[in-house]
Amino acid sequence: MCEYLREFNVPFIAAGRDKARIQEALDLIPGINTVDHEVVEVDHEIGPLSDLFARAKVVCNTVGPFARFGRQVVKACIRAGSHYMDTTGEQDWLIECDETYGAEMAAKGLLLSPGTAQMYTTARLRLTSALKHRA
Repeated sequence: MCEYLREFNVPFIAAGRDKARIQEALDLIPGINTVDHEVVEVDHEIGPLSDLFARAKVVCNTVGPFARFGRQVVKACIRAGSHYMDTTGEQDWLIECDETYGAEMAAKGLLLSPGTAQMYTTARLRLTSALKHRA
């Protein structure tokens, strides 16, 4: 995903619990330094995630299993006012998102879009479409 963001020159923040591991992965992307980006270490808790997400319009969660680690991220998005998408293929998590968070996200005008897995094809299509229509 970061490679596509670089390709389309979309600034991003790559965040997780281990800054060094994230940086190692990003260092494998040719030309990564041609796009504005940050690497941030953050605790997987609602408060710190909310503070980080306040700087983001869209959060794409790739940390699974989502039924274990997704709740904090969705709740942080709700608190921060960020759209949420993830790469899950977990049916139980899709159901939980709909039943537990769907109405609240919709009421705030936020996108709740879990399940963009399918080898990232859907996420790529959404990103490409969003970039073509961004202001």
